[in-house]
Amino acid sequence: MSNFFRLLFLTIATVIVVQGCTNKRDGRAYRIYHNTTSKFNGFYYANEAMLEADKKIQELYEPNWDEILPLFIDTDENSAQQVYPLMERAIEKCSKVVDRHTMTPSKRDRKSIKWPEMNKWIDDNYTVIGEAYYIKEDFAKSEEIFLFLARTVDTRDAQAWSFSWLGRIYLRTENLVKAKNMLAKAEQYTDVSDEIRIQTNLALAQFHIKKENFEEAIRYIEAAIDLTKKKKDTARNLFILAQCLRETGDSEAAIETFNAVADLRTPYELEFQAKIQQAMTYQRKGGHSDPIIELLEDMLDDDKNKEYLDQIYFALAEVALEDRQRDLGIEHLETSVYVSEGNSRQLGKSYLRLADLHMEDLNYEIAQAYYDSALVYIPDDNERKEDITSLASNLTDLVLNLRTIEEQDSLLALCDLNEFDRRRVVENFWEDMADDLERRKEEMEAANEAAIAEAGSMGVGMFWPYNGALLVGGRQNYNEYWGDRVLEDHWRRSRKLGVLFSDDEETESEEQEEYIDPFDPASLPTVDEMLEDLPCGEEERANSLAILAEAYYLAGLDYREKLADPENAIATWQVLLERLDSSAFHPTATYQLFRTYLLRELEEEYSNPFCESCNSEFWANQITTNYPGSEWANLIENPDFLDAEEEAYETERIAYEEMLARYYKKDYQAALLDIDVINNERPENPLACKYSLLRAQCVGGLTSYTGDRTPYFDALKLLISDCPETEEAIFAASLLAQLGVDLGFVGETRQPDKTEEESAFIFNGNKEHYFAIIIPVENSSGNEVKAKSSDFNKAFFESRNLRITSNLLSRTHEIVLIKSFENKNKGLDYFTVFTGNREMLIDVNSGGYDMFIISSDNYVELFKNKDITGYGDFFETHYLSTKSK
Repeated sequence: MSNFFRLLFLTIATVIVVQGCTNKRDGRAYRIYHNTTSKFNGFYYANEAMLEADKKIQELYEPNWDEILPLFIDTDENSAQQVYPLMERAIEKCSKVVDRHTMTPSKRDRKSIKWPEMNKWIDDNYTVIGEAYYIKEDFAKSEEIFLFLARTVDTRDAQAWSFSWLGRIYLRTENLVKAKNMLAKAEQYTDVSDEIRIQTNLALAQFHIKKENFEEAIRYIEAAIDLTKKKKDTARNLFILAQCLRETGDSEAAIETFNAVADLRTPYELEFQAKIQQAMTYQRKGGHSDPIIELLEDMLDDDKNKEYLDQIYFALAEVALEDRQRDLGIEHLETSVYVSEGNSRQLGKSYLRLADLHMEDLNYEIAQAYYDSALVYIPDDNERKEDITSLASNLTDLVLNLRTIEEQDSLLALCDLNEFDRRRVVENFWEDMADDLERRKEEMEAANEAAIAEAGSMGVGMFWPYNGALLVGGRQNYNEYWGDRVLEDHWRRSRKLGVLFSDDEETESEEQEEYIDPFDPASLPTVDEMLEDLPCGEEERANSLAILAEAYYLAGLDYREKLADPENAIATWQVLLERLDSSAFHPTATYQLFRTYLLRELEEEYSNPFCESCNSEFWANQITTNYPGSEWANLIENPDFLDAEEEAYETERIAYEEMLARYYKKDYQAALLDIDVINNERPENPLACKYSLLRAQCVGGLTSYTGDRTPYFDALKLLISDCPETEEAIFAASLLAQLGVDLGFVGETRQPDKTEEESAFIFNGNKEHYFAIIIPVENSSGNEVKAKSSDFNKAFFESRNLRITSNLLSRTHEIVLIKSFENKNKGLDYFTVFTGNREMLIDVNSGGYDMFIISSDNYVELFKNKDITGYGDFFETHYLSTKSK
């Protein structure tokens, strides 16, 4: 009997070996062979690559705990590039399985056997291919695969899985209508595996979170949690559930859910954040803060939380602020900043919260400092980034003006002292500066000693770049000798402008600056030098007062226009009027006070019967009395003054267009005479320069009959002289240049620069594109670049079937082409991954080669004109500058 089975086994094995490779025939042996190979030779290894990629994506993912976490940890541009080789491996394995082991026997050859199932693992291999393209962020390819599966595979699991993945694809591409339709189809399949139902529920929840329909999102997350077996996945989904509950305003349920996450104790970062989020969710109306404060204080004592102290103090600050303990909240925020160990996101949050609090208190200088610090640390995707940048800029303008006021007041106050007291104050100030230098020197030395101690014996005996103590010591010696200098060319030269206009040979022989220790008091200005710089002379004092008046006026504008703080604006302008009543800003400040009070009266119905000057009428009278006939008085006496000016301008514009029509009819003589009348009667005409140009053209029309162009040239030159730096003058200068007339020194208007020649290259983003590397022939490294690029393509883009060619572009340059890409976007994706690779392509990317993508048409043009620099500029303008748009 045993011999019979042995013989049967050998017969089956022989059949499999001899005929198993065909996929055109059917039978139990064929199905066993193809299914076994599909599973263990393709799907298994592809799945291993997918698991490895998933692990790497998880490691690279940096959660933003301030926002609702995504239910799926997808790739971004950086992580997608990191897993390209793994995805290519998965695609390659599964594609071979699909090509070689998809059984397609004819209807006549198909066997009616139920086991084993034909093509059992083919749809699984297709699924892996679709998922791999999704991870690579090639959503079009991924969509194509899953649409194919949805059409061709009739099992309910495969149908539901395909629709669920299509829903995720459309969510990533922001096509919410298609996402909703596909997920609705997937949801209809209720008798499928738990894995499919979990993904579908989570995808539907993600859809509703995008739509900010949190009640529906909560329902789907709860359904997914009921099906989830892994505690780690349950904890994450519970955390997101708590975040959604908080968005609905149910803070009590949210805190309970966050607490449930913490009780699961896996993983620790999620447990820690669950405790922190309880504090962030706390509302004074809904409960007591004592349990939360006790929890956070216990966390402060836990050694595991040493690197998280900044977040704990931030949470304590939020609880204190919610309990209306403002001073305690600010104290906790300052502590959060102080104990920070490099968490940039948290540091940005703490600085921003401090800035907002001081802004509410109108402590503008402190708020400005904190906003500036916040901008250094908050990420670019922060929704407030643009507003904070604008506010910080506005505050910076105000603070600069306030500091100018403080500085000029201090200088003038010093000048008001007698000579003996003035010298004594300056000497004390010099001593303070010297003490500050000594303190900074001691701090630097202490920091250097600490750094050397921390480096210890790390790397001793190794190559010097790996010797920690030697590196720290070298950096210390460098800073001691050269100081903290800005990194720039020719940084040792005292006269940098001279470098721009001198030969290298001459500059090489220049002597270097004499080194001065930045911590030596000798580097400070002397007391006598400081006294000489004081604005104590009559002319210097007048200049200081003018600077002071301007700073007051601008500070008032900053308060009102940029910070919507009319109270401080009014107070600032009133100080200006009281202290500097003879300044050039006196009438303007008076008018601004009139306008500010008028706006408050109209918008706020403001009224103060106890203050004589707290109304617009008072300041209107000040202007009409002190500055009669001025523009400000005209605006007050005739509110339609500007409208009248606009009406007058419109009348002039119509008259000018009628005159222009006469010129086009070649009525040169009559038009010329009428223009002269207008210029004589209305010399302040707002269109005077346009009339002058039209007059010159009329002269040109008349002289075209006589042949003597001198009067025409003189008319154009007169225009340039009378209307310098205007559009009309520039146009006149260009006409003269085209006519070959030397302008000499006429007026202040320079001849316009020659416009750049129109580029020979034409942008078309939909054309086929190539990736190009320009290599100097003298380097003889073309073959090496091609080899490394080929290895890179096999690892990262094997599924693209890219080809590499090279040609001699000119006598001096060789061009290596990698082709081809469907359009600009596909080419730019490759460009980004290629140029960003610092492992396989480190030699290529650090070789200084020009690299760009180029359309097929522009490649032909480049081959003709050899203009590498010109195309580099074209590429920079049309590809890189618009890449982020």
